Amino acid sequence: MKGTAKGLLYLHEFSPKKYVHGDLKPSNILLGHNMEPHISDFGVGRLANIAGGSPTLQSNRVAAEQLQGRQKSISTEVTTNVLGNGYMAPEALKVVKPSQKWDVYSYGVILLEMITGRSSIVLVGNSEIDLVQWIQLCIEEKKPVLEVLDPYLGEDADKEEEIIGVLKIAMACVHSSPEKRPTMRHVLDALDRLSISSD
Repeated sequence: MKGTAKGLLYLHEFSPKKYVHGDLKPSNILLGHNMEPHISDFGVGRLANIAGGSPTLQSNRVAAEQLQGRQKSISTEVTTNVLGNGYMAPEALKVVKPSQKWDVYSYGVILLEMITGRSSIVLVGNSEIDLVQWIQLCIEEKKPVLEVLDPYLGEDADKEEEIIGVLKIAMACVHSSPEKRPTMRHVLDALDRLSISSD
């Protein structure tokens, strides 16, 4: 996850233009020989230049408006992209101009998946809710940390402080207000501090 944070930081701050990936999800993070992550799926339609916006993102908004009007002629692929997959920032369907905070939100959801061992959509009773809502419910209900964590992380009980630190970073990334989400630089710095303190 630190490698993915570094990749997003490069994309947001050091690439020739400041970009928004706009579709970050686990299937777009490929692992190399030494488990180093590579962010993929930088199709022209997905990579949005902050300065100019992206025709695909604008057309997705139009598609969303059509979908709300109950028009059934929208393709399954576009519908899936518009409705989201649990990784899309809530404001992404309302705003045409892309924001790097969308990527921060998506990164936070992936981080939550890593910590909880659950997918971005969680089955609660007979209904599905997104992982962010599920975590917020767990916090409100004051569930013990071990009930929220991936059972495999329970074996690392001695690292509970570090795991809670990562959970706090993830929750900051998925804040409902984009302005209150950290930048990827701050996320990477916080993850580095956790690594140093655990060593």
